[in-house]
Amino acid sequence: MKQQSSISIYDNTKHAWDAMFLAISQAKKSIYWEVYMFVDDVVGTRFFDVLKQKVKEGVDVKLIVDFWGSFSLSQKSIENLRNAGIDILLFRQKKFSLSHFRAWWMDRTHRKVLIIDEHIGFIGGVNIQKDMGHWQDIHIRLRGKVVRSLLRSFARTYMMCGGDKKQVKHLLKYKYRVEHSGIDFVYDHYGRKKFGARDWYIQAFKKARERVVLFSPYYFPDKQLLRAMWDARKRGVRIDLVIPFRSDLRLVTYAAYAWFSLLHTKGVQIHLMKKNMMHGKGVIVDDEWAMVGSSNVEHGSLYHNQEANIRFRDKRMVKKLKRILDRWILDADLFDAPRWGRRGRWQRIKEFFSHAMYKFWFKVK
Repeated sequence: MKQQSSISIYDNTKHAWDAMFLAISQAKKSIYWEVYMFVDDVVGTRFFDVLKQKVKEGVDVKLIVDFWGSFSLSQKSIENLRNAGIDILLFRQKKFSLSHFRAWWMDRTHRKVLIIDEHIGFIGGVNIQKDMGHWQDIHIRLRGKVVRSLLRSFARTYMMCGGDKKQVKHLLKYKYRVEHSGIDFVYDHYGRKKFGARDWYIQAFKKARERVVLFSPYYFPDKQLLRAMWDARKRGVRIDLVIPFRSDLRLVTYAAYAWFSLLHTKGVQIHLMKKNMMHGKGVIVDDEWAMVGSSNVEHGSLYHNQEANIRFRDKRMVKKLKRILDRWILDADLFDAPRWGRRGRWQRIKEFFSHAMYKFWFKVK
């Protein structure tokens, strides 16, 4: 008998916020939330207020935010949350040393996972910050026993941040592997030796027969991923890359620009989204399966950060996600090689140095 669960897909940040806020406001037992960016602006404060109210109602509220991603979160707000009874932890390297400066700066939890009452789960790319309200993003809501895998993942991060094991011991009984024929969770942990999301991105190109839709706000693939893309093109697989024309990170934007001419030469269809920032990350393979979550197609996500993704094979959900991406593609501009070739010298200089700086920082060979 298949494990039943209900899945919904949100294609922009505002809709995902509304769904998460509603689920939190209806919580009866527990709220566990691990998120990269949580800022105490007008949007963050609204979430903080409802979390405080749930504590008053006897709900167990545990919140993990990344130290660097949520650097703008004030110490005063953190203290207020703790005084209200919210168990909030910061994910960061505890000790600073010059010899481990890179790890101290780069190792982060980039996950966006929310679990309500051990029964409702959210996973995807959505952070909490006012300026992101108009962004196009992908966030998934799940119901049922399938979310238990997320609980174990949260418990592990909670303990890594110094949380009391006794507080989450009951969550460790769950397994990462879910009892569902159409869903897998793909976790990448801090200090990992295996690279889950990266391997699935590569498998997407190796297994594809007709089409791969790859979407990411930031793009800097490694050699293995590029080789898999070229091999797929040789087999006649259509590849659509959906990426914002300008992301919120300028250096990474120019680093991505440096790839466009090569990708176009290899036959990759590049779709540049200009209306709103596109922050979704994932891949769709033919009409067979898809993966979405927090893993960008760049070295920080693929090799260093804690990440969480969901891979599903339900044909209806794959088609629903595909319709969203096809709509985004219609609204995007197709890469114009002749026009791109006429860009100015200053533009090319910025691309060159951004590409070089990125390679140096991540030790890309």
